[in-house]
Amino acid sequence: MSGNLSSTQSMGPLSVGNVVSAALRIYRDRFKLYYRLAFIAYLWILVPVYGWAKFTAISALISRLVFGEITDRPEPVNEARRPVERKLWSFLGAGLLVCLILIGVWLGFSIVFGILAGLLGTILGQNPTVLPVLALLGVVAFIAFVIGFIRLISRLFLVEVPLAIENDLGATSAINRSWQLTKGYVSRLQWIVFVAFLLTLPVSIAIQIFLTIVQVVLGAVLSTESGIFGFLYFVLVLGLSLASGALVVPFWQAIKAIVYYDLRNRKEGMDLKLRKSR
Repeated sequence: MSGNLSSTQSMGPLSVGNVVSAALRIYRDRFKLYYRLAFIAYLWILVPVYGWAKFTAISALISRLVFGEITDRPEPVNEARRPVERKLWSFLGAGLLVCLILIGVWLGFSIVFGILAGLLGTILGQNPTVLPVLALLGVVAFIAFVIGFIRLISRLFLVEVPLAIENDLGATSAINRSWQLTKGYVSRLQWIVFVAFLLTLPVSIAIQIFLTIVQVVLGAVLSTESGIFGFLYFVLVLGLSLASGALVVPFWQAIKAIVYYDLRNRKEGMDLKLRKSR
């Protein structure tokens, strides 16, 4: 690599444009490698438990490779894979812990909201003039919860990246690391995620349109109730789902690696320069 992509001074704290464009550029330059890794990762999803751990680890491996590119210290895939594979079950554990945290928060809100709604309904009785007020309060509470839930997801956005890059991190410490790094930068991070989502949205839309066309064509050729139709449609949906998922995962992992780099550079004073691949 040579030539500056952008210095951190011109990049600005989690600049949406520079982070997203850098991710696109790195993904473009390493498309074959990253897509192959992502597709293999998606194939592992079909294997319960162990395959899920492999999926998370390979996805994190892509972030580690991207981090090596942007710090001008690229690693061969096999060399980068070794420290990641050693933490295989830590990746699965971190993913499960994140899921449990999100599910726990969601269930906690649902229970508290249900109890409060029941108490208010009992206290206020059947007074029709109070119902609109209760409905409005419910809507406000739900909106506030959604905003808080999105911010919580943002604080856990980087969990697998430090686990793949930093030594001596386990599942819980990786969660704490993501929480520490994203503190104070959630709003900018949400804008980056929003722009990245808009860029990947056309891929999902194109896949859905193609699947609809395939369904219509197969339905015109074969009976929709035949086993052949069901088998062909399942194979096509599965193949397209794997291919389309593998297409966007490296882009998201590149975004995570660049955000991780930027936050470490700003919060911990890493003496690094963001560079462009050629």
